[in-house]
Amino acid sequence: MIDQENTVTQIKVVEVHNVGAIYALNEDGSVSKRAILQFSRPQDWGNQQRWHYEFFRLEWIHRGTKYINNFHAWTDLKDPPNGYPPLFGEAIAMILMPGTPPQLCGREYLHGDDFWHKSWGEMPDYYYPEEEEDDDDWYEDE
Repeated sequence: MIDQENTVTQIKVVEVHNVGAIYALNEDGSVSKRAILQFSRPQDWGNQQRWHYEFFRLEWIHRGTKYINNFHAWTDLKDPPNGYPPLFGEAIAMILMPGTPPQLCGREYLHGDDFWHKSWGEMPDYYYPEEEEDDDDWYEDE
């Protein structure tokens, strides 16, 4: 980063992967008057007839720290009138730290809590992290 005196300063970078699912349809398929946002991937995410997936990336600098939020968005609502960015706008701007492992945000791996139906195609592998991260590492001052 270059400041007003044209000197280069180092900035800290905090990058996370967050995931959110908006449940917007009633059981009969009609649009609900009140959608529900859950900060996790749906357990039946493999059902591509039900779930739509979008990816957003938001970056900003605040007080010398660059924040990068890779936001994985899931919804049962297809083609909302104003598009997907406004639907997820407030959630995209939230950062939950330490976040979710990227492998458990998209369509790559199953989590132990997920389930799979053979009609959805070939079942992905389960994700087993080699080493669990310590949440305290995200909050330590350097």
